[in-house]
Amino acid sequence: MNDRMGFSFDLMKSESDIADLLSKGKSHEAMNCIMSQFKRFVHSIAIRYMRDDEDAKDITQEVFIKVYQFLNTFRGESHIRTWLYAITRNMCLNALEKKKRRGHITRIDTYEQFDIPAEEHSDSLITDSEFSSFFADCMSILPEKQRETFILRHVEELSYEEISKMLGTSIGGLKANYFQAVQKLAQYLGSKDKKEHI
Repeated sequence: MNDRMGFSFDLMKSESDIADLLSKGKSHEAMNCIMSQFKRFVHSIAIRYMRDDEDAKDITQEVFIKVYQFLNTFRGESHIRTWLYAITRNMCLNALEKKKRRGHITRIDTYEQFDIPAEEHSDSLITDSEFSSFFADCMSILPEKQRETFILRHVEELSYEEISKMLGTSIGGLKANYFQAVQKLAQYLGSKDKKEHI
Protein backbone atom coordinates (compact mmCIF):
# COMPACT_ATOMS: atom_id res chain seq x y z
CA MET A 1 0.00 0.00 0.00
CA ASN A 2 2.58 2.52 0.99
CA ASP A 3 4.87 1.49 -1.88
CA ARG A 4 2.35 2.55 -4.53
CA MET A 5 1.00 5.68 -2.92
CA GLY A 6 4.07 6.92 -1.09
CA PHE A 7 2.53 7.12 2.40
CA SER A 8 4.14 6.09 5.67
CA PHE A 9 2.22 4.64 8.59
CA ASP A 10 3.80 6.39 11.57
CA LEU A 11 0.99 8.70 12.69
CA MET A 12 -1.78 7.83 15.11
CA LYS A 13 -4.33 10.58 15.67
CA SER A 14 -7.96 10.85 16.71
CA GLU A 15 -10.70 11.52 14.15
CA SER A 16 -10.96 15.09 15.43
CA ASP A 17 -7.22 15.52 14.83
CA ILE A 18 -7.62 14.19 11.30
CA ALA A 19 -10.55 16.55 10.68
CA ASP A 20 -8.38 19.40 11.96
CA LEU A 21 -5.62 18.45 9.53
CA LEU A 22 -8.12 18.49 6.67
CA SER A 23 -9.45 21.88 7.69
CA LYS A 24 -5.89 23.17 7.50
CA GLY A 25 -5.39 21.72 4.03
CA LYS A 26 -2.96 19.04 5.20
CA SER A 27 -4.59 16.26 3.19
CA HIS A 28 -1.37 14.26 2.72
CA GLU A 29 -0.75 14.07 6.48
CA ALA A 30 -4.42 13.30 7.12
CA MET A 31 -4.25 10.44 4.62
CA ASN A 32 -1.21 9.07 6.44
CA CYS A 33 -3.25 8.92 9.62
CA ILE A 34 -6.30 7.33 7.99
CA MET A 35 -4.28 4.59 6.33
CA SER A 36 -2.27 3.79 9.46
CA GLN A 37 -5.37 3.50 11.61
CA PHE A 38 -7.94 1.95 9.26
CA LYS A 39 -6.04 -0.27 6.81
CA ARG A 40 -6.79 -3.44 8.77
CA PHE A 41 -10.42 -2.42 9.24
CA VAL A 42 -10.91 -1.91 5.48
CA HIS A 43 -9.12 -5.16 4.62
CA SER A 44 -11.20 -7.17 7.12
CA ILE A 45 -14.39 -5.88 5.50
CA ALA A 46 -13.09 -6.58 2.00
CA ILE A 47 -12.01 -10.13 2.73
CA ARG A 48 -15.39 -11.04 4.19
CA TYR A 49 -17.11 -9.88 1.02
CA MET A 50 -14.54 -11.01 -1.56
CA ARG A 51 -13.61 -14.33 0.11
CA ASP A 52 -10.16 -14.05 -1.44
CA ASP A 53 -7.12 -12.34 0.06
CA GLU A 54 -5.72 -11.05 -3.23
CA ASP A 55 -9.08 -9.59 -4.25
CA ALA A 56 -9.40 -8.06 -0.78
CA LYS A 57 -5.96 -6.47 -1.07
CA ASP A 58 -6.91 -5.00 -4.45
CA ILE A 59 -10.14 -3.61 -3.02
CA THR A 60 -8.27 -2.16 -0.03
CA GLN A 61 -5.87 -0.41 -2.39
CA GLU A 62 -8.70 0.93 -4.52
CA VAL A 63 -10.62 2.14 -1.45
CA PHE A 64 -7.73 4.26 -0.22
CA ILE A 65 -7.08 5.64 -3.69
CA LYS A 66 -10.74 6.71 -3.86
CA VAL A 67 -10.60 8.11 -0.31
CA TYR A 68 -7.56 10.20 -1.23
CA GLN A 69 -9.29 11.48 -4.35
CA PHE A 70 -12.35 12.61 -2.38
CA LEU A 71 -10.67 13.40 0.93
CA ASN A 72 -11.30 17.12 0.67
CA THR A 73 -15.05 16.45 0.37
CA PHE A 74 -15.16 14.78 3.79
CA ARG A 75 -16.85 17.21 6.19
CA GLY A 76 -16.78 15.15 9.39
CA GLU A 77 -20.57 14.75 9.45
CA SER A 78 -20.05 11.02 10.03
CA HIS A 79 -17.23 9.01 11.58
CA ILE A 80 -14.30 8.21 9.28
CA ARG A 81 -14.85 4.52 10.00
CA THR A 82 -18.48 4.84 8.89
CA TRP A 83 -17.39 6.59 5.69
CA LEU A 84 -14.75 3.94 4.97
CA TYR A 85 -17.18 1.10 5.58
CA ALA A 86 -19.69 2.54 3.13
CA ILE A 87 -17.03 3.00 0.44
CA THR A 88 -15.55 -0.48 0.99
CA ARG A 89 -18.92 -2.22 1.02
CA ASN A 90 -20.04 -0.51 -2.19
CA MET A 91 -16.78 -1.31 -3.96
CA CYS A 92 -16.96 -4.95 -2.87
CA LEU A 93 -20.55 -5.33 -4.02
CA ASN A 94 -19.70 -3.76 -7.37
CA ALA A 95 -16.72 -6.09 -7.79
CA LEU A 96 -18.81 -9.12 -6.84
CA GLU A 97 -21.55 -8.12 -9.28
CA LYS A 98 -18.96 -7.91 -12.08
CA LYS A 99 -17.65 -11.35 -11.14
CA LYS A 100 -21.17 -12.72 -11.05
CA ARG A 101 -21.90 -11.39 -14.56
CA ARG A 102 -18.74 -13.10 -15.78
CA GLY A 103 -19.85 -16.35 -14.13
CA HIS A 104 -16.98 -16.42 -11.62
CA ILE A 105 -19.23 -16.72 -8.56
CA THR A 106 -22.64 -18.22 -7.92
CA ARG A 107 -23.57 -16.56 -4.62
CA ILE A 108 -22.44 -13.72 -2.41
CA ASP A 109 -21.58 -14.50 1.22
CA THR A 110 -20.00 -12.22 3.81
CA TYR A 111 -19.04 -14.75 6.46
CA GLU A 112 -16.49 -17.09 4.94
CA GLN A 113 -13.29 -15.43 6.15
CA PHE A 114 -12.64 -13.38 9.25
CA ASP A 115 -9.78 -11.27 10.46
CA ILE A 116 -8.95 -13.42 13.49
CA PRO A 117 -6.05 -12.21 15.68
CA ALA A 118 -3.09 -14.57 16.00
CA GLU A 119 -3.11 -16.85 19.03
CA GLU A 120 -0.88 -15.69 21.87
CA HIS A 121 -0.31 -19.17 23.29
CA SER A 122 0.83 -22.21 21.34
CA ASP A 123 -1.09 -24.57 23.66
CA SER A 124 -4.47 -23.12 22.68
CA LEU A 125 -7.23 -25.74 22.48
CA ILE A 126 -8.50 -24.40 19.14
CA THR A 127 -6.55 -23.04 16.18
CA ASP A 128 -7.36 -19.84 14.29
CA SER A 129 -8.45 -21.80 11.21
CA GLU A 130 -10.71 -24.04 13.32
CA PHE A 131 -12.29 -21.01 14.96
CA SER A 132 -12.76 -19.30 11.57
CA SER A 133 -14.49 -22.42 10.25
CA PHE A 134 -16.65 -22.70 13.37
CA PHE A 135 -17.61 -19.02 13.23
CA ALA A 136 -18.44 -19.22 9.53
CA ASP A 137 -20.63 -22.24 10.25
CA CYS A 138 -22.50 -20.25 12.89
CA MET A 139 -22.95 -17.24 10.62
CA SER A 140 -24.32 -19.42 7.83
CA ILE A 141 -27.56 -20.03 9.75
CA LEU A 142 -28.41 -16.32 9.95
CA PRO A 143 -30.33 -14.31 7.33
CA GLU A 144 -28.23 -11.66 5.61
CA LYS A 145 -29.44 -8.64 7.61
CA GLN A 146 -29.06 -10.40 10.96
CA ARG A 147 -25.63 -11.72 9.96
CA GLU A 148 -24.32 -8.34 8.87
CA THR A 149 -25.69 -6.61 11.97
CA PHE A 150 -24.16 -9.26 14.25
CA ILE A 151 -20.74 -9.01 12.59
CA LEU A 152 -20.64 -5.22 12.69
CA ARG A 153 -21.83 -5.07 16.29
CA HIS A 154 -20.04 -8.08 17.78
CA VAL A 155 -16.92 -8.51 15.63
CA GLU A 156 -16.20 -4.93 14.52
CA GLU A 157 -17.61 -3.54 17.82
CA LEU A 158 -19.38 -0.66 16.09
CA SER A 159 -22.12 1.31 17.81
CA TYR A 160 -25.73 1.01 16.65
CA GLU A 161 -25.52 4.65 15.56
CA GLU A 162 -22.56 3.87 13.28
CA ILE A 163 -24.20 0.76 11.85
CA SER A 164 -27.43 2.67 11.25
CA LYS A 165 -25.58 5.22 9.14
CA MET A 166 -23.72 2.49 7.25
CA LEU A 167 -26.72 0.34 6.39
CA GLY A 168 -29.52 2.90 6.38
CA THR A 169 -31.48 0.87 8.94
CA SER A 170 -33.13 2.29 12.06
CA ILE A 171 -31.45 1.67 15.40
CA GLY A 172 -34.58 -0.12 16.58
CA GLY A 173 -34.43 -2.41 13.55
CA LEU A 174 -30.74 -3.12 14.15
CA LYS A 175 -31.33 -4.00 17.79
CA ALA A 176 -34.10 -6.36 16.74
CA ASN A 177 -31.81 -7.98 14.14
CA TYR A 178 -29.02 -8.37 16.69
CA PHE A 179 -31.34 -9.84 19.34
CA GLN A 180 -32.80 -12.32 16.84
CA ALA A 181 -29.29 -13.28 15.69
CA VAL A 182 -28.17 -13.93 19.26
CA GLN A 183 -31.29 -16.01 19.94
CA LYS A 184 -30.78 -18.13 16.81
CA LEU A 185 -27.09 -18.65 17.57
CA ALA A 186 -27.86 -19.68 21.15
CA GLN A 187 -30.43 -22.22 19.91
CA TYR A 188 -28.05 -23.49 17.23
CA LEU A 189 -25.13 -23.89 19.63
CA GLY A 190 -27.40 -25.55 22.19
CA SER A 191 -28.65 -28.13 19.69
CA LYS A 192 -25.11 -28.67 18.39
CA ASP A 193 -23.85 -29.30 21.92
CA LYS A 194 -26.62 -31.83 22.59
CA LYS A 195 -25.79 -33.75 19.39
CA GLU A 196 -22.12 -33.95 20.35
CA HIS A 197 -23.00 -35.48 23.73
CA ILE A 198 -25.38 -38.13 22.38
